[in-house]
Amino acid sequence: MNMKTDALVVDPMSHVVLVSSDGASDSEIEKLIEASPRLLLSPLSQSSIKNELTPDAGDLLVVNIQHLTDAEFQLLSDIRAMVPDMPIIVTSQALDADETRRLFKFSIHDWIPKPINRQDFLDSVFKGIRSRKVFNNKVHAVVSSVGGAGATTLAISMADIAATRMFRKDSVALFDLDFSLGNCGYSLNQKNNYNLASVAATPRRIDAEFIRVIQQKHDHDFFLYSFKHPELNAEVNSYELVLRMLDAVSIEHDQTFLDIPYYETEWKDDVLSAVNTCTLVTELNLPAIKHTIDMIDRIQNLRGNDFPLRVVFNKWEASLFGQRISKKRIKELFGDVPFFYIPSATSQIGEAVDRGVPPSDISARSKFMRAVSKFMKTLELVEVET
Repeated sequence: MNMKTDALVVDPMSHVVLVSSDGASDSEIEKLIEASPRLLLSPLSQSSIKNELTPDAGDLLVVNIQHLTDAEFQLLSDIRAMVPDMPIIVTSQALDADETRRLFKFSIHDWIPKPINRQDFLDSVFKGIRSRKVFNNKVHAVVSSVGGAGATTLAISMADIAATRMFRKDSVALFDLDFSLGNCGYSLNQKNNYNLASVAATPRRIDAEFIRVIQQKHDHDFFLYSFKHPELNAEVNSYELVLRMLDAVSIEHDQTFLDIPYYETEWKDDVLSAVNTCTLVTELNLPAIKHTIDMIDRIQNLRGNDFPLRVVFNKWEASLFGQRISKKRIKELFGDVPFFYIPSATSQIGEAVDRGVPPSDISARSKFMRAVSKFMKTLELVEVET
């Protein structure tokens, strides 16, 4: 992407903080930053970090290191603890796969290898500053607690409702993270033939321009990212690929809904650690409830008990003589985590999938759609238009 184009969306004189580890020369980076009329440089010594590095210290932080040793990882850990939301660019010598994985666990914005390419570095700086300024964008995880719970259908309906009823002025996206099936695309008859494996070896190519190439626009005004590439689950760079795509997609859209599969991936915890809300989709039976409790404990360990976490019992059927598992018992098991019931809509959803349309196209006023709309109004981090 052209650097000047990115620079236009950044306020004049954005502030870049530079921290260099022992043995790393910062003269090259200082020259690159000082050469830009839109950037102010603030070098910061390691000894000054604890007193001077605050969330308001700058728009972006560059950490310049020579090699990644335990000392550098500790430095990054200390920095991330003090500025959890500041975009960080790391510059270093070439890294192996394990070092790259450890590095990206600090939720860095980018890694630039040495010798530094001027254009790549400045592009990354301006993109990082832009991402810091786009602070209103929200990401909502829809997670299957068990296979077959219907999380894909729920995620599709949530993106549909957000785009057509709740956030008509916003850009809404649905990102399918189940690369084994790519079922969002199949369910909506919008199979994406782009070969993600072609960028797996070079995930640094992923930027706003790339995202616009691979996105698909649905008739209901939301953007769809859904790919069937099972081989990505075993790809050595899949961790970095997924996180870079998520960063780029979330910057591109005001509201992003993630369809996250029940099975384990190496990036799952990192994604759950970064989203704004999380909905666990499960069913009303004891094995499913036990898996859901495990997921609740896992997410609360990652995010704390105050994180906006909700449970949806999908495919729920009312019973004249009461449920096998009462609301009182579920509340005892879930504690303070709210839970909701979405009624079974086998016929409606079956027809929607067969026709390749969202369930709202079959019946916009069904019990299922009304229940999903009511549930979405409980997502407290967003403003609902009336």
